Amino acid sequence: MISANLRFEGFDATSWTNLVSLFMPGLPDRLRRAPDPSDAPAADLGGRASGSVLVVVDEAGQVLAATHSQRGRIRELGGTTLELGSDAPLVALAARCGAHRVLALREGVMEELAERLALRFRADDTYVAQILETFRAARELEAAGQLRLWPNPLQNVPLPSAQTLGRAVDVLLPDGRAAVMALWDGDLWTALVLRRRHGEIDLVAGPELLTRWTGPLGGDWRRDYRVMVDAVARMVAPVHVGLFAETPTVRGLLREADAGAWAREVAVRNVVMTPMPRAFMAALGADAVRGVGKASARALGGLDVPKLFGSFVPIVREVRARVSHARSVTEILGFDPLAVLGAALRRDGGDVDDGEAGDTPEF
Repeated sequence: MISANLRFEGFDATSWTNLVSLFMPGLPDRLRRAPDPSDAPAADLGGRASGSVLVVVDEAGQVLAATHSQRGRIRELGGTTLELGSDAPLVALAARCGAHRVLALREGVMEELAERLALRFRADDTYVAQILETFRAARELEAAGQLRLWPNPLQNVPLPSAQTLGRAVDVLLPDGRAAVMALWDGDLWTALVLRRRHGEIDLVAGPELLTRWTGPLGGDWRRDYRVMVDAVARMVAPVHVGLFAETPTVRGLLREADAGAWAREVAVRNVVMTPMPRAFMAALGADAVRGVGKASARALGGLDVPKLFGSFVPIVREVRARVSHARSVTEILGFDPLAVLGAALRRDGGDVDDGEAGDTPEF
């Protein structure tokens, strides 16, 4: 799925950090702080939770070492006991250390993981197949009480096979096509161009390369996106899907739990998706229907109009079937990847996750 001859170019430190920060809240602030580990406190009981805690315990559960990713060693945990049988001890430790997450490992578990993977990996396995196999082995060790991660965003997510994941990628980005995303915060904030060729991603391009292809832009993103789509089609490959918006809009949508949010922003052109493949149209249509249903239920004191008028549901299904005969990514994978990402980002951002798993477009 990732080419051995992958070209990765067109990013500087700022544009790459901006892109990654969409999925890692607080990353720019952490990079700016860059504290001296020798001066870092072991724990920070005040202020906003941040970073991760890594704890290594022996067979009896006694802590051998503990480290905070931003504040250094946590010496006062040495010799204490941490049970790995439930999340409760890890939740308490995260609160004590001012951390977003905790990973606890029994001594020797990494060697055990390496041995399991050595027996499973084959020489012709793709990168994706190896990553999925690593997740499966880690789950086995978690079930055996050898490691525990809190919170675990993938805890209840079924792991697809590499072939199943490949079918989902075919829906999102068919072979021989490109995808482009550009975000603005006043000026162009970051951009990403992907090309899939011979079944593999062989090009990852950033804003520097994209603006080289386009030439000078006009400064109005609602017009400049057309120039970008044309330039990518001319220089890279026909564009399968493009997403263009202002950064705060997309940052908010990635963390949104409200059904219909994506559909609303696309409808008022706060988010421009062009080209918009039929599968994406169907996903946004379903998102809008769920949003209307939830809004009606709230407005009418719990009475859900689409459920009240049962004939409405078959009509929606028929319309969606006419829009796209292809199965959605959610149906292929068995879970909604956008919902999983949104829940993880809301948690990392300190927001309360009170949405439902299906409250985002089922792409």
